[in-house]
Amino acid sequence: MPNKQDNFRDNLRLKLDDNPKIKGLVEFKKSLEKDYFSNVSIRNCSSDNARENLVIEMDCNFKLVEILSHLQKGTWGRMYSAQNSWSKSSPFSRALKNLNKLNSRRIDIEELSIFSKDSSIIIKNIFENSIEEQLRQILQTIAENYVYLTKKLTETPYEIYIPVFEEDRIENDTKLKNIRTGNNKKRDYFKYWGLYFESEKDAVIYDLKNKSIIFGDLFMLNH
Repeated sequence: MPNKQDNFRDNLRLKLDDNPKIKGLVEFKKSLEKDYFSNVSIRNCSSDNARENLVIEMDCNFKLVEILSHLQKGTWGRMYSAQNSWSKSSPFSRALKNLNKLNSRRIDIEELSIFSKDSSIIIKNIFENSIEEQLRQILQTIAENYVYLTKKLTETPYEIYIPVFEEDRIENDTKLKNIRTGNNKKRDYFKYWGLYFESEKDAVIYDLKNKSIIFGDLFMLNH
């Protein structure tokens, strides 16, 4: 599998701070490591004075199918309530809310990467609190589409990039404006994803609605 820094992530132009000064960050990191069985690294890529924008990497010593299996069993990235039923919030959401309570500047996630032994899931922020709010559903959707994402179980993509957007005509590209201003909706996470396979020279696009892989150019947006 190519180096974790290859492909889509090579196109990011973020100024990263490896030592962000945020109260409670150590506890936040430990909480994620415990609930997601991962080694976690956190960096800051703040681009404004109003908030802290974090880039989080989870390095998990499972294959992708094992992560999804544990997710379905409730033993990875989920939490029970006192009534032994699923909690409405994920451990990730709970940990981030606790972190925000300790700091005066708002904290959001710019990008979350989950590295398994055979694949990487890269999730980009597309509106305020989008990763926190939609992480569980995104992971569940990966599980539901696993057969199709893996070409009917014949090949696991070594990178899944979430989301990609269909291009409008350049002179009237409202999608471009929405991405740059964070004016997107939940549904935008569940239309198209980018996939990288060892057998393909270039990235391909996964159409979630039709559960099919399509071929076309992918353009990276540095916003």
